[in-house]
Amino acid sequence: MRHLQLTLGFGAMLLLSGCNSFPWSRGTTPPPQAAQAPTAAPSKESIIAYLNDNAQRVQSVRCKEVDVIAKQGMQSVGLRANMVCSKPRGFRLLVNVAGKSEADIGSNDQEFWFWIARDESKRLYHCSYDDLGKRPVPMPFPFQPEWITEAMGIAPCGPPEKYELVVKGATLELVEQGVSTQGQPVRKVTVIQRAPAHGTQPQVTAHLLQDAQGKEIVSALISEVQIDRTTGAIIPRKVRLVCPAEKMEMQLKLDEVVVNDPAVVAAAPRLFARPQITNVTLFDLARGPDPATGVQPIGHQRFQ
Repeated sequence: MRHLQLTLGFGAMLLLSGCNSFPWSRGTTPPPQAAQAPTAAPSKESIIAYLNDNAQRVQSVRCKEVDVIAKQGMQSVGLRANMVCSKPRGFRLLVNVAGKSEADIGSNDQEFWFWIARDESKRLYHCSYDDLGKRPVPMPFPFQPEWITEAMGIAPCGPPEKYELVVKGATLELVEQGVSTQGQPVRKVTVIQRAPAHGTQPQVTAHLLQDAQGKEIVSALISEVQIDRTTGAIIPRKVRLVCPAEKMEMQLKLDEVVVNDPAVVAAAPRLFARPQITNVTLFDLARGPDPATGVQPIGHQRFQ
């Protein structure tokens, strides 16, 4: 059960993988040759430009309804959550069941945190980005916090020289070398459908995190996207998250999505602040336990 509970945190970190998409999939009317795959693969420069175009359209994403089905082995649990994120590192996922808080996962410019109500350790984990950049940090599940905004399409891609483009038949893979929170080399792979996507079909079909040998650590598989009518930004609607080593899977469906909501900017100090929770041990992932002083009950939270 502990791993099943921590699946929530795993899902939070990759929640919106696949937001990026090619501009040609934004319209309802396909271009003249959209039904045919390109005769030659586009350059990595053009792919990165397409991805960055979507990133520039999105400053924040707010989702009032996130349907979650978390599985581990034969165990399965259905939950509902609400989520908000904002550039550059603002993120908050709240899970509430029957008016009771079950999970709080978030990030701001200084730190990230996560708390699972049914975690037997009764810890609220947190870590500063400054510490994360200076030393290996042990994590209960495999993720790197800044990948949230990258996967969401909020953060722009880096310069083309950071990536390698691999052509694999009907798909393209944009590969970036990285380092995990434990200091191990990893590969971040964005899988792109080579033929132009239309309607709710995803252009970016998967985000993969692999070890140095190419073995999958976690993956986010996108089966459906939605188009924001105001900005033209592509936002995923159905995502399946998989962690093979832990035999964990999470299915997400995102509804009532609002892009660039002005209320998010106004409420940012409150939305992206580490919660105060009673009867927990504050645990710094880089430094160990610290005194849980001045904490208050978390109560029932929901984004208004």
